[in-house]
Amino acid sequence: MKALRALCAAVAALAVLALGAWGGGAFSAARAGAGGPARAHIADDYPRRAEGGEIRIGDALVVNGQPMQLSVFYTSDPAERVVEFYAASFREKGLVPIARSEGQLGHVSALDPSDGLQRFITALPAPGGQTMVMTGAVDPRKAPELVTSSRRAPFPVPEEHRAYLGYSSDDAGTRADAGQFVTALAPEQIREYYRRELRARGFDERQRESMPGLLQFAKSGGDAVTVAVQALGDGEGAAVFVSQTRGEGR
Repeated sequence: MKALRALCAAVAALAVLALGAWGGGAFSAARAGAGGPARAHIADDYPRRAEGGEIRIGDALVVNGQPMQLSVFYTSDPAERVVEFYAASFREKGLVPIARSEGQLGHVSALDPSDGLQRFITALPAPGGQTMVMTGAVDPRKAPELVTSSRRAPFPVPEEHRAYLGYSSDDAGTRADAGQFVTALAPEQIREYYRRELRARGFDERQRESMPGLLQFAKSGGDAVTVAVQALGDGEGAAVFVSQTRGEGR
């Protein structure tokens, strides 16, 4: 449960910061602990959520040093439809959304001057043709703590990379570290690299959960690594997002 919460927080950090810039410049249900901060309203409920509804990941996560609220739900709708719905919802509330969708990825966010929170929705591909939708809010008034050197990453990073940017999150003793970079290596080369390097570190690939654009690995003790790969264009390399979750005491 803790690993799921921290991993989703790290993926959300990547989505908010990376996809936010990409979109215009400017990952039984976990329940938030009692006695936490008041839960901010994000937007109208999505009408075509999968059975089971919203999974509340946490109300008091800390991602890159920034307080974050995060929830997840699944839908059979494509990312583009999800983004269109939430962009319209933000506009109806008088907010100015920044939105972008492309293929199986989508992101929309808006800064609410009434409370200073940036509300966001990120749509990512999920197994079985589903779309995983993360909804949340982050306080942008606290500057994020970012890492620009891959040497500090706990996971392997190929030498052929550039523009590395790292993130971290902590939640109830579980730490998740994540990073993004671009590389001239082709997506298949990246997949082969991480399968080889993580196998050498004792990780096994979760074959049933992995798919070409999203590889998932785990090893005894609860550590998990997720690798998302997206082609940049014909022969132009790939954008890579990696997240490693380590449990309490690691």
